[in-house]
Amino acid sequence: MYIEDSKEIASWMSRAASDGRFGIDLEFIRERTFYPKLALIQISVGSDLALIDPLAGLELGPILETVGEPSITKVVHAGAQDLEILENVAKQTPCNVFDTQIAASFLGLGLQPSYSATCEHFLESVVHKGESWTDWLRRPLSDSQERYALDDVRHLLPLHDHLQAQLSSEGRLEWAKAEMQKYDDKSTYHPLIDDRIRRVKRSGSLDRKGLTLLRELYRWREDEAKRCDRPRRRVLSDELLVEISRRAPTSIDSFERIRGLDRRDVRRFGEDLIVAVKQGLETPEEQFPPLLKKRRLEPREEAALELTTSALRALCRAERIAPPLVGKSEDVENLIRSYWEGEIDTSEHRLLTGWRGELFGNKLLGFLAGDFHIAIDADSGFPELRSSR
Repeated sequence: MYIEDSKEIASWMSRAASDGRFGIDLEFIRERTFYPKLALIQISVGSDLALIDPLAGLELGPILETVGEPSITKVVHAGAQDLEILENVAKQTPCNVFDTQIAASFLGLGLQPSYSATCEHFLESVVHKGESWTDWLRRPLSDSQERYALDDVRHLLPLHDHLQAQLSSEGRLEWAKAEMQKYDDKSTYHPLIDDRIRRVKRSGSLDRKGLTLLRELYRWREDEAKRCDRPRRRVLSDELLVEISRRAPTSIDSFERIRGLDRRDVRRFGEDLIVAVKQGLETPEEQFPPLLKKRRLEPREEAALELTTSALRALCRAERIAPPLVGKSEDVENLIRSYWEGEIDTSEHRLLTGWRGELFGNKLLGFLAGDFHIAIDADSGFPELRSSR
């Protein structure tokens, strides 16, 4: 069950290289530290399953070297967090990842189907889930923990075979692979700081100057959280970062007027926060982050947004693809704005590029132009777009 040394890991990875693939899943704990603590690695090669205990002092090099190896497919299910950990530990951008959750979402299972639901639907295999909230860092692991961990990779390779075959038969394999390409993109794991600060809660309430201060405060919090190995919010919450950015305090006394800021935090971080604020205040205006606020939609645009959103959802249901996988309401709104402004650039709109454009985007443009209307197909019972001419 357990791989005992690095030579054995290398042997398993040699077999994986010969097969061109292996299944992998990780157990980790991330609630109390900045970086998630890797607690267990599960792999499947061929029909064999194994556990690797990273707490046992094993040299993980042979498996980490495969993370960025393009000739070996890494089969995962809902692999975003696992690949984030592997990218950090291996210091390599992952490539050639096949995510069975993404694949299943192109075959009618909705958005983010669970591993157990995917196995049951496509393989008629029941996977029992009972250790999701266990403490994986405690040793020894129980028999039930080990069985649970092995089950998480037991069906990955059969799923890979089944999903690839079905996607290929329906002409959707390249669509799914295009969606999985996000794992090959370095920016997935290291987004630009101007993109990251916009994910901070309530950051949308700040002007450009406030966003500039937030950028400096965010950098400080990242460094401090790494230094003390604590989650970001346990250093300073998003809400307090935004409030400090709005008030721009330049003295310790100024912090007393900020509700929710603990005096102990002021004693520990006050001087550092003032330094960050001053750096933001000294930033030239041409280096301020841009505002992304949009003008209010006109009544005709609001009506078009409601109808086009409904049309997209109907088309998605007919194609057995979860609407959120295709696009958010923001994507439809951007399309509406460009359409009414007469500035449609197909390369700039998510709904008009790749598989989304092929399957939905061009039909939505035709819908907006009045060339198509929505109707219920009598045979299938699904809504479809029909020519209005």
